[in-house]
Amino acid sequence: MKTKLVAYVAVTTYSLLIVIPLLLAVDRLVWVAGFDVTSWISSLDANYISKGVFQFTVMQAVFSSLATLAIGIPIAWQLGRYKWPFQNIIRSLLTMPFVMPSIVAAMGFLHLMGDNALDIRNDSTTWLWVLIIAHAWFNLSLVIRFCEPVLSTLDPSLEEQLRLLPEGRTKFGRFRHLWFPLLIPSIAAAACMTFVFSFTSFALVKWITLGEKTLESMMADIGSSAGIPGYMISKNEVILGSSLIQFTVLLFSLWLMTWLQNRRQSLLPTANEKIVKKNNNAGWLVILPAICFAVIPLATLIVSSFRVTETTVDGSRTYWSTEGWSYAFSATNSLPSGWDALYNSIGYALICLTIALPLGWILAQTISELEGDSPRLARALDVFTMLPFAVSSAMIGLGVMLGMIKINPEFFYSLWLTPVIAHIMITTPFVVRIILPAMRSLDAKYDECGQTLGMSRTKRFFLIKLPMLRGSILIAAIFTIAMSLGEFGASWVVTRNSDWTTLPVMIDSIRAFPYNEPLVPPAANAVSSVLMLIALFLFISSEKFRPKRDGGMF
Repeated sequence: MKTKLVAYVAVTTYSLLIVIPLLLAVDRLVWVAGFDVTSWISSLDANYISKGVFQFTVMQAVFSSLATLAIGIPIAWQLGRYKWPFQNIIRSLLTMPFVMPSIVAAMGFLHLMGDNALDIRNDSTTWLWVLIIAHAWFNLSLVIRFCEPVLSTLDPSLEEQLRLLPEGRTKFGRFRHLWFPLLIPSIAAAACMTFVFSFTSFALVKWITLGEKTLESMMADIGSSAGIPGYMISKNEVILGSSLIQFTVLLFSLWLMTWLQNRRQSLLPTANEKIVKKNNNAGWLVILPAICFAVIPLATLIVSSFRVTETTVDGSRTYWSTEGWSYAFSATNSLPSGWDALYNSIGYALICLTIALPLGWILAQTISELEGDSPRLARALDVFTMLPFAVSSAMIGLGVMLGMIKINPEFFYSLWLTPVIAHIMITTPFVVRIILPAMRSLDAKYDECGQTLGMSRTKRFFLIKLPMLRGSILIAAIFTIAMSLGEFGASWVVTRNSDWTTLPVMIDSIRAFPYNEPLVPPAANAVSSVLMLIALFLFISSEKFRPKRDGGMF
């Protein structure tokens, strides 16, 4: 009875946190713009603000996905089929970009292209391919995580048997009849996830491009003037139309990814990695450039934080200094200190952890228990917990902002904890997705043995279940902190007009200063370096607890 009550409370709490802000935001937007779905959709092409945005969003997401696959598949093949010295370190370096905050990736690629970033952003032939490569860098680990487990555990006897058949005597034949059918579900699932992250890209688009916007960045830009009756009604229509299209596209992509994951060949003969993998010295031609590709943008960021370029009458001079760090971590009239932003970010992350982790645990446990008694209800709750995946971070920020303003404007503008609501909405589904597979893999015999020994439910939880799920819990906790620290889209919408500055928002604020200020680039890079090092530490800490077979969770 107590367990059911806890489950009901968890589901109700999650519903209030996830659904209520979004419903209040939509209600307020509809209140201003009117309920006319056709008008919402048609406003995208009718309004100069949004004209061509949807087409650009889809175009860059498709090309980014193709580039990610082209770069990632050869790397996944080398990691999955061959032995490498320091393999765990190599794998960590190549999958590290995904946990980096998007604003950090944006700053890294901006400075990798040169000191005068404004010239690059003005040249559409340059920034478009830089944006696509930056998305490929950011999503590279998706291809590795989805494809490498299949490659590294597939019994090599399958290929040996195929060699005896006429269709398997050539490399192309073996690729066509073995590797392609086996890998296509994983490749397609990785492509779907890459498309989702590129489709909702905000920080990379905001800082690498100039003038062009995605649906995500456009909604974030015009969101501050939305929800005001009688004012800029067309913007409310654009936001409603954009969010409806985005929700539909993301929901379909996530459904397709789930369907593809279910088709992955999990029942094929498997073998130990020591049997599957062999040596391949020629593979260094792929692995070494891949490591450089993963590391150089981040190394550039640290180096650039100590390089100051000053314009003088005679031209410009560049010198090495820590002035950028001093500027970033000293309060000014227009910016708080970097220390304040760091304290805010850590505070939000810890509060988010104390709510998202137990809430996600209870939801995952409820789904796991329902799968035996009521599979349909379990599937419905499972899909419900994934709802924030189909809503962009900018829309989540707008939901929190407009929803709380509708309840009480003074409450929104005076409450320091407001951004935490957005962070909890974003991180809780990831906690469920990390812990739920681990719960499903637990053998029920352990719990039955505990019952046979007369152990209470509480005792079985602390002595059996909790120790067996320790790795997944730690990964979920570390990932929650990392996501909260690096969250940019929703935080930017909620906090940009307040004193609740976080590290990602502060990086954006510093970089928005005039380009003729010599300390702006190194100061932004200094804050980015701090955020990057924290994310890197968290990522390395979580890797030791990750099962080798776990290719989907981050």
